[in-house]
Amino acid sequence: MKWVVFAYAGVISFPPPEHSGGLLPQTVGAPPELFWPVYWDARRPYDVGAVDAAGFWDEVCTRLGRPGDADLYEVLAELDLRAWSYVNPETLELLGELRASLPLALLSNAPAGLARMIDAQPWAGVFRRRFFSADLGLAKPDPQVFARVCELLAASPGDLTFVDDRKDNIEAAREFGIDAVLFTGAADLRLELTVGSER
Repeated sequence: MKWVVFAYAGVISFPPPEHSGGLLPQTVGAPPELFWPVYWDARRPYDVGAVDAAGFWDEVCTRLGRPGDADLYEVLAELDLRAWSYVNPETLELLGELRASLPLALLSNAPAGLARMIDAQPWAGVFRRRFFSADLGLAKPDPQVFARVCELLAASPGDLTFVDDRKDNIEAAREFGIDAVLFTGAADLRLELTVGSER
């Protein structure tokens, strides 16, 4: 069985818009140019479930030299979820078209809270399987995450087409033997998948 496996952030969801994502550094009390590098550098343990939301935000605040407590971390966790909740309607439309002819799966680097938020969305049902880093204990671009997804889908790497907006994830998938497409927009992806199906 051939599967098309989609990433979430940057493909199904937009990157955090300024009006929403900008609330995170403001709430921490750090300039964005300092906040975001720390946010991303501290993110992997959170994504793979090694720490919870409070642990992640405590690490971010500590690195930035900002005081924090449980109430602040709860607010930040909610703002973070909201920042990643803006979905791309063109991608959702494409998913609706594809589901009739192709089995779809989701593979996202997502902490537990984000994973459960995605699971609860009405559009999540287009995916026959959904895989999240927090549940797998593995995150892209680790090749082991692709091995685990293949195992759970009972598929070989050649049976998968993987769609992501990050070049490092695309390169890792290709090195593992998976056909991978760099997402630049729903229209381009529709064309790429149509051409690919004719090869």
